Amino acid sequence: MNLLVWNFPQRCAARDVRRFLEHELGRYASDIEVYGAGTADAYATAKLATDVPYIGEAIAQKLCHQRFRDEPLRARASASGDASIRLH
Repeated sequence: MNLLVWNFPQRCAARDVRRFLEHELGRYASDIEVYGAGTADAYATAKLATDVPYIGEAIAQKLCHQRFRDEPLRARASASGDASIRLH
């Protein structure tokens, strides 16, 4: 499963996003990559340690209830390998 997380504030660095996601996801995610840090279009991807769709969605929903520097996060999981389609 792949995870896509977005709606990061523009004033964040890639390092801060990565640390936040490593802390929140722990051993459930690997290969965390951050793209466009410092821009309005910043997002992060991660490989989840599960292939069960409902667990991936539960992880995404957990992140949707989190805030990063006062911004509510958005997230979605995808079993197909393409979590890049964002819902705004």
